[in-house]
Amino acid sequence: MSRKKKKKKQGTGQAANFVISLITLSIIFVLVGYLIGNYAVKALQQQHRASMQQTREAVSAPPVVLNSPSPAPTPPAPQEERTPAAPSTALFKVQVGAFSERANAERVVAQLKEAGYEAVIMSGPPFRVQTGAFSSQENADRLAQELRQKGFEAIVVR
Repeated sequence: MSRKKKKKKQGTGQAANFVISLITLSIIFVLVGYLIGNYAVKALQQQHRASMQQTREAVSAPPVVLNSPSPAPTPPAPQEERTPAAPSTALFKVQVGAFSERANAERVVAQLKEAGYEAVIMSGPPFRVQTGAFSSQENADRLAQELRQKGFEAIVVR
């Protein structure tokens, strides 16, 4: 009889060790998953910031002028012959993001619509999310400032 009791005690001890090992491994896997998730989120945020910075630089960068010989200056035309320049048809828009994946652009469009703004996705990649179409830059700047106050990253583009 003493042998049976020893086997029972050993069996319950092994089961307890198994359960403890299983719980320990579960905790470790959850912790590792949490750390990997945080790393991925930070990497995506950095990528988003970098793409927004590139977009800002592209919009605000002065045009590149190659060193080429300039043609001889021509005398100005008489005052009577000048015609006023046609108004520019290009509109000022507010860009709220540029994304390599369409799903991210659609998410921002949904957020803008929840906040009461109409937004469109310009074909890509990059998929650019834009809102508003203004003939004056001042109006576009006002909308961009309003969006920034609501937590969006917004820049004015033409």
